[in-house]
Amino acid sequence: MNDNDKTISQRLSRWAASMEPEDLPPATVEKIRDILVDIVGLCIAARNEDYIEATKAAAEPGDHVIIGHPGRVSPSSAALINGTAAHGEDFDDTFEGGPVHSGVVMVPALLAAAQTYGLTNDRVVLGMATGAELLCRLALTLPKGVHKAGFHPTAVLGVFGATLGICSACRASEEVTANALGIAGSMASGIIEYLGDGSWTKRMHPGWAAQSALRAYAMAQAGFIGPKSVFEGTHGVFNVFASSIEPRPEQLFKELGARWLTETIAIKPYPCGSMIQPYI
Repeated sequence: MNDNDKTISQRLSRWAASMEPEDLPPATVEKIRDILVDIVGLCIAARNEDYIEATKAAAEPGDHVIIGHPGRVSPSSAALINGTAAHGEDFDDTFEGGPVHSGVVMVPALLAAAQTYGLTNDRVVLGMATGAELLCRLALTLPKGVHKAGFHPTAVLGVFGATLGICSACRASEEVTANALGIAGSMASGIIEYLGDGSWTKRMHPGWAAQSALRAYAMAQAGFIGPKSVFEGTHGVFNVFASSIEPRPEQLFKELGARWLTETIAIKPYPCGSMIQPYI
């Protein structure tokens, strides 16, 4: 079977399964390190906020690290809390093609996966890079369509990036990765009704995507089967979350592995929406 006979998730899975840490360009590795430092700092900065206290109070017990806190929680709770803290103060990195925020999903997801599966540093960096790359490319595939449909792009698309990243970091097979992406499609969520009253739900979206990715990988690794046409299918991501536009799937594979959009991710100098930054 050639690539033309494969679904998008199968093609992405083949790419992720082929990647090794040494395949990452130095500039991509440097960007991932900058994002990691940025996200850890943001988690520490938000550690005493009321929305973090509420999220911590709802956590399940476990042995996973919460950045900036002495306590330990379950892997999924750690991903949720860390992702919520990183995004909560609106200071996180941005890819302008969406816009989407990569670090707030990839860092919590891969740190939790690293502790769960005993990953080495280079595998964690690889996972963060491949996951961020997919998220950026999905943003270009569905430009502004997800937001127009009433969903938060980082929340909906982030779960696929984090899932691919965990699969890549954990050396998952192509079959497991394709199933994990299919499973993640039923976990993608995040409506933007918070715009109406300034409530807290936007803050939790990256953490929810991160914890969902952990679950999607674990289920696929255990043999659970997800739809291979999760992106382009009749009821797939493109049609459900961005029905108002014509998707551009060629953006997913254009120079994939040769040109890293991850390197263009920007770190915010000010804690506000990225479109306001130039005016400030």
